[in-house]
Amino acid sequence: MKKWIALLMAVCMMCCALLPLCAAQAETGVISLRLNSDVAGCTREDRDRLIEIRSDNVVLATERGWEISIANAAGGAEGAHMDAGRTYTVTYTLVAAEGYALPETLSEGDVLLETGKGVTVLNCGIIRMASVTGGEPARALRINADVKVDGTVIQRLIGFLRDLFLKLRSWQLY
Repeated sequence: MKKWIALLMAVCMMCCALLPLCAAQAETGVISLRLNSDVAGCTREDRDRLIEIRSDNVVLATERGWEISIANAAGGAEGAHMDAGRTYTVTYTLVAAEGYALPETLSEGDVLLETGKGVTVLNCGIIRMASVTGGEPARALRINADVKVDGTVIQRLIGFLRDLFLKLRSWQLY
């Protein structure tokens, strides 16, 4: 009987000793996001309308101020608001929230993306983001998407023509 009690106490002590080690690991989980297309009039500062973060394991990167960047049809940075009917390439950069960690590489099912009717995801992956303070580079989730801003038929036609004109104007022979 004494041997069983000693064995039970040894197992309990090992479980208590290993519990803090398991709890110290950063948690990973499924990242759930929604990319919206009803963003007419939005700028980079309208983060909550551009992307909805539905899981608590990621937040928008704020270190460099480029958590969301918007490029027009010709590839130039768009500083003004997004016009209805036009197409923009939007880059979203997210980092792990406190107590969580991003995986080294993404596998199937790690990121659940729900998109609006005008959003086409171009790529989604883990990048190394250099720190401004000179610390260790951090992993970040980068998503590039083409966003065709919702609008009426007339607005979509005008947006298509404006994007086409912008592409032709920025084209160079050399």
